[in-house]
Amino acid sequence: MKVPFRRDRGTRPEPAPDAVPDHAIRLGAATDVPEGVVRRVSDRPPIAVTRHGTTIHAFEDRCPHGGALLSRGTLAVDTVTCPAHRTRFRVDTGQSSGQFTCRALRTYPVLIVDTVAYVDPTPRAPRTAKRAQCP
Repeated sequence: MKVPFRRDRGTRPEPAPDAVPDHAIRLGAATDVPEGVVRRVSDRPPIAVTRHGTTIHAFEDRCPHGGALLSRGTLAVDTVTCPAHRTRFRVDTGQSSGQFTCRALRTYPVLIVDTVAYVDPTPRAPRTAKRAQCP
């Protein structure tokens, strides 16, 4: 049996910008996410969130150097400091700075729909290496 030709095969409609993925992690009301505090919201993958003004940032909750929990570190404005070796990571980009410069943290998109915040556990950029290249 011959299958009729379809021009639209392989194309998918773009999801609505406010569509919440089925696998998203619900954080609750966006205003309930504490400002100036790092809070772990997922174990698999390890994700931590913080709020800075009206923006919620979600990032990997493991230091790429030694695996320490960044949710136990300290937060200063837009950087979180690793409790183990004091490397600082920007919460918006994941880039490291400080004495050791490590591989960047994974960051995750945060969606706010009807004042409820969700984290999409699919990272923004794929990891290029499994091991951190720290000195």
